[in-house]
Amino acid sequence: MPTILVLNNYSLERVWGEVKRGEKPNHHLFGIDYFYKKGYEVKIIPFQSSRMFQFIQRYCSKTKLPIPMGDLDQQCSALRLLNQADLIYAPCQTQTHLLCYLRAMGLIKTPIVCLAHHLLVMGGRLDAIRMPFYKLFIRGCSAFPSLSKLVAGEINTLAYPADKSRVVQWGPDVDYYKYAPSIGRKIVAAGRTGRDFDTFGFAASNSRVETVIICPQHSVSVEFSKFGNNVQVISGEQEEHISYKKLYDYYSDARAIAIPLHDQVSLAGLASLMDAIGMGKPVIMTRSPFIDLDIEALGIGKWIMPGDLRGWHDAIQWFEDHEEESLIMGVRARKLADQGLNSASFANQIMDIFERILKR
Repeated sequence: MPTILVLNNYSLERVWGEVKRGEKPNHHLFGIDYFYKKGYEVKIIPFQSSRMFQFIQRYCSKTKLPIPMGDLDQQCSALRLLNQADLIYAPCQTQTHLLCYLRAMGLIKTPIVCLAHHLLVMGGRLDAIRMPFYKLFIRGCSAFPSLSKLVAGEINTLAYPADKSRVVQWGPDVDYYKYAPSIGRKIVAAGRTGRDFDTFGFAASNSRVETVIICPQHSVSVEFSKFGNNVQVISGEQEEHISYKKLYDYYSDARAIAIPLHDQVSLAGLASLMDAIGMGKPVIMTRSPFIDLDIEALGIGKWIMPGDLRGWHDAIQWFEDHEEESLIMGVRARKLADQGLNSASFANQIMDIFERILKR
């Protein structure tokens, strides 16, 4: 039975427990709960195990070390377990830089698969220094699949040979969302990263539509005090201030799910899009070059240009005024999940990569 070591940027052991208790959909595990079906044993590296390495990590972050090193704590734990591993899987690309450098130099042999969420080259002043390390990082990966065509293209531009990355389609946990077609009453926007709640809130305030914004406290700006009475804001001190089950209740009452973004350099909003598809709800979303699913071409939502106050207002009002069309869009969204855009299909794509690598 092949053994897979897993490193991630949040505790997968915690999330796996939440999934088993029915508190969170399983797509946040990025496939690991399906691996047993093809005979893989999963060993999750502890998220935090060494205070010394965590201190070194914080020091490197503060000093802006020009060499990307990944998560030193987890990688050192992984090194101690390499003789028990057939492959290393990192659902987040930020964790395994040191391991990939060592593999690129021939110092370790264990295959490494990283899942890319965002661009490696971010356009900062240190990119010229970091470029050789980006290329070494990619070379050390056995495969570097991506959740975005744009990101996969960048990896393949930097890689040699140039086919290191291919797109894998992430999808929601169809069993978690107890789907039943419903119209819903509100427009709901929730999220933690890269959200343009200001533009969305003002657009909603200028409509007559009941609207809910769910966000951490640090996302609440002074502009929120100017929103209309039809805009309800639910915020908290912690990033995970609201349980997934509670969020599920708000989404259940949604006419459409809104994903307003100001971040155009990452896959911000993709998790919320998966929620909408799983729930069978239409989407209003800021257009992003990183999101491959064309919600308008698929007939499941409306794109809005970044910062387009009028566009948001008109879309919000459209969903308020078109109940039947909204319902049909939601049915189409859920159909995508039922026909293959789901967490089981994603896991199979990842395991196909594992099988190709382990057969070499």
